[in-house]
Amino acid sequence: MNVRFSDRTVRCRVKRAELEALLRGRAVELEVALPRDHVFRVNVRPSPLAEWRLDSDPTGIWITIPTQALQALAESLPSREGIEHAFELENGGGVVVVFEVDVKDRGL
Repeated sequence: MNVRFSDRTVRCRVKRAELEALLRGRAVELEVALPRDHVFRVNVRPSPLAEWRLDSDPTGIWITIPTQALQALAESLPSREGIEHAFELENGGGVVVVFEVDVKDRGL
């Protein structure tokens, strides 16, 4: 999984094999080692519920995507279009999570 952060946006791009893992009910995770034995994690997991979730703490972020949305994305491949969801923040701002599949990756 490749994760990019920009102003008010978190973009996750997975390989097809990682999308298949999500469709089978398994989470995918990116771990970045940091100084002083710290690790920052980005975890994406599927949910049978029809709601997106975004949780965070100083050690990482956890993104939950409805399985139905993941299935619709898989059926749309090889489209470059991903799926996204906007989250309102407590401070009145917002963040958008974009989830895409690397269509150049041929591996399953």
